[in-house]
Amino acid sequence: MRRIGFQPDIDQDILQAFDFAKENGFTHIELLMDHPFYHYERLNPSEVAELSMSYDVEVLIHAPATQTNFLAVSSEFREASYRELTNTIRFAEKCGAKLVTFHIGWNPGFITAKGFVFREEWYDRHNENVLINEMIPYLKRYGEILAIENTIDITGGIKRGIEEILRKTDVSLTFDIGHYNVKKNHGVFLKHFDRVKNIHLHDNRGEFDEHLSVGDGCIDYTIIPKSYRGYLTIEVREREGILKSKRYIEKIL
Repeated sequence: MRRIGFQPDIDQDILQAFDFAKENGFTHIELLMDHPFYHYERLNPSEVAELSMSYDVEVLIHAPATQTNFLAVSSEFREASYRELTNTIRFAEKCGAKLVTFHIGWNPGFITAKGFVFREEWYDRHNENVLINEMIPYLKRYGEILAIENTIDITGGIKRGIEEILRKTDVSLTFDIGHYNVKKNHGVFLKHFDRVKNIHLHDNRGEFDEHLSVGDGCIDYTIIPKSYRGYLTIEVREREGILKSKRYIEKIL
């Protein structure tokens, strides 16, 4: 049986999300902690665990991404990001969540009189160093419940850092097929698909990250191995789009 779940509609509170999941035959929900309804400071983990049990719907967690950046130049910001992720893990364990997906972060570009400018070489060695020297030790301690998501272009120091992480830790992966369609060099996730435990499903037209309903863009979903039996998580965050996506997924996968 395919394990199809969703991130809640942006207007659904926790009870509405569980009601929606049960009424529509979903196996899990993924709580996006950037949303004010779902941050660990706003939810009681015991209540989430009770809802999960009573509705027979599993819980996954998406760690805050807008409030963390493990690639930040500021060591203070990176340390705060690890504290936030650790707090998220503790919440997940208390509510019985099966997996915590997180983003590694980003590097900034700058708006100039000649337009937006980003230079990968500014951050190349820095990215590699912080991923190897900070993230690897952290993942060796907490990595069992964690899954890294493909988000930004995976090139240069980021690529070297992620490859080293995959060599030296047992961390899992969350494969975002929408990001794969518009970003560079996400093939490393396909190469290590045996470590993918969660797939984020949404669509786009190949130009930017739109989070359209599944089937409304140009993504080729046949790249998902037929043998895959992990979580399939719809990431469109709107009721009708979620249901439309579920119907399409059940038809093609």
